Amino acid sequence: MAGQNLFLIVFDLEEDLEMIMEGRPWLFRKSIILFNRIILAVERDQISLTSSPFWIKIDSCLLESDKKDPLHAIGATFGGVLRYEINEDSCRLRINLDVQKPLCRGIFVFIDNANK
Repeated sequence: MAGQNLFLIVFDLEEDLEMIMEGRPWLFRKSIILFNRIILAVERDQISLTSSPFWIKIDSCLLESDKKDPLHAIGATFGGVLRYEINEDSCRLRINLDVQKPLCRGIFVFIDNANK
């Protein structure tokens, strides 16, 4: 225990650490657990746990052949795109979400004057 609700976890294997970091977000009793990798010694008050990666799903994926620009525009509203996956009928964005800000209920993306 490194402070109130702050814990230091040491992994013997780098693969275990990567599995935990890649599996984020982690929840415990309906509360998110925030992780940050610490490489050098740092004071407790210098540790910033304000963001976590999340997947967001876009059900009806954009119809253009080049979907990267609209996906990055959507991801930018949430803090930026870490990576994305495009399937035949949907898209997923891995974003780095600022957990201190409230979630927005939805966004409109205008493809042209008629479609959104």
